Amino acid sequence: MQIRHRLAAGEDGFTIIELCAALSVLAIGFVSLAASLGIGFKQITLGRQRQTATEIANGRIEHLRNVPYASVAMSSAPAHSTDSDDPDYWVSNDGSMYDYSGKGTLEDLLVDDVGGQVLHLEDPVSVGATTMSVFQYVTWADQPNNVKRLTVVVVYRPAAIQGAAKFVRASTYFTPGTVTVTGTTPGSTQGSPGATPTPTATPTGPCSGDSSPPGGTFSISSGTGSDVGYTGSTSVTLNMSFSDTCTPITANFSNDNVTYGTDVTYDPSNPTVSWTLTSGDGTKTVYGKVKDGIGNSHSAGSNTIILDTTHPTVPGTLSRTVSGAGSDRTVHLTWGSSTDTNFKGYRFYQSINIGTWTAIGTSSTTGAYDTHKKSLDSVRFYVVGYDKAGNESSATNTIALSKNQCS
Repeated sequence: MQIRHRLAAGEDGFTIIELCAALSVLAIGFVSLAASLGIGFKQITLGRQRQTATEIANGRIEHLRNVPYASVAMSSAPAHSTDSDDPDYWVSNDGSMYDYSGKGTLEDLLVDDVGGQVLHLEDPVSVGATTMSVFQYVTWADQPNNVKRLTVVVVYRPAAIQGAAKFVRASTYFTPGTVTVTGTTPGSTQGSPGATPTPTATPTGPCSGDSSPPGGTFSISSGTGSDVGYTGSTSVTLNMSFSDTCTPITANFSNDNVTYGTDVTYDPSNPTVSWTLTSGDGTKTVYGKVKDGIGNSHSAGSNTIILDTTHPTVPGTLSRTVSGAGSDRTVHLTWGSSTDTNFKGYRFYQSINIGTWTAIGTSSTTGAYDTHKKSLDSVRFYVVGYDKAGNESSATNTIALSKNQCS
């Protein structure tokens, strides 16, 4: 009897309390696993973004290796920032020194606003969903031996963690030639033009080994109603067409080939940018520059367009002769000449039954014909002169005809 009782007791299942406890443990485990996966994916994304930022920093350094030693200087002086997340926080209060390591190691900034080719700030620089700001600083690492230090700080805002700001810092040295340095062996030397005692990584991916600038060019769109090569407004549209595997491609433009506007990121799906010409009628030239994701740059050429904001003079007095044939009426309109530097012709307008004025034709001479039904209650006409930039003169006097009028 005892043996049978024990066998029966061994076949008992879980109680409700035990089952609930087991499910709770499993649920906690799955929640923890899901959280771990989420953190893991974010870390992978951050790693990729950091790699992109590192390639951008190394690309800027590689680009400046091709710049003459004398031009390795900042084109403008940075100002101290009170925001500790801003790389300019490490610029001294008077703007003359920079802490390249963030550990209190200040060095004199090297600024040449005439010949310096190192741009302090590029913002924004976008690669995919990552938006970056590129800060560059040139300091004297060893002024007696003419050793310059280039420091590039790339600040990126991870898409995976909104609001978080990260940065990558890279630096290298530039020298004009042989440099004597202090060491355990007296008289030891290092360097040659562009020597780099601090090794840097080689860019990978589509930018690896890239030393060619983007290809392509740009054009200037004529204004609305203008002939090709003319515009009646200083506001025009530039159409870009560039190509390079090392993105992002950026361009900037100038009206004098000296002062250039801010960088424009080239988007093949929307390759246009608004541009403002200098005022004053005449031929206008727009100059362009373009560079790829690691700074390989070249001229994108120049294009011209004629700006004409002057309207033609009012044509002379409008007059008419009328003849009828059956239910139709033909009006012969004549007017005096209009003048303009880029004059093109005349445009005549019509209004039927006191309706909206509509342009019904153009003429290169001072006359035109129109045939319509003489049963119309009212038909009116006026004429304007227009030029190649689309500018119209003021209207002439108005000619009006009433119903069935044939004289």
